[in-house]
Amino acid sequence: MEYQKFIPEGWEETKEDLNTTFIQNAFESGQVLQGYVNECDSNYNLHLNLGNNIKGIIPRNELEGINVDDFGFCNPNICRNKVNQFVQFKVKEIYDDNNVLLSRKTVQEEALSWVKEELKPGNVVNRNSKKYEEIWSLC
Repeated sequence: MEYQKFIPEGWEETKEDLNTTFIQNAFESGQVLQGYVNECDSNYNLHLNLGNNIKGIIPRNELEGINVDDFGFCNPNICRNKVNQFVQFKVKEIYDDNNVLLSRKTVQEEALSWVKEELKPGNVVNRNSKKYEEIWSLC
């Protein structure tokens, strides 16, 4: 019995070039996307090249849904550790054809809600591990 709503970050290490139509559809449907982080800037925002000259940014306040300070910010090391890694996100806002605002926090909050509300004993879920590809839910 396998049940999976969210696939862990980095589970699929493929870079896709997204286009404006795909991004618009993902925005409207609330689809979870994955992209490769190119940079963490001095304000601890993540920058992603989504392909086709489309730049995505995950601001620091949209980086983490858990383990944040009183102002909603995560530890700066989280930003630095995501460089050259795959992250999941949802499109939060489209500024123009070349710039989009992304949220990793929204995906984390939905995944946590799924674990708390929908995951049942005996469900098998995938996790991001090279040693163990499956783990039984014991909640």
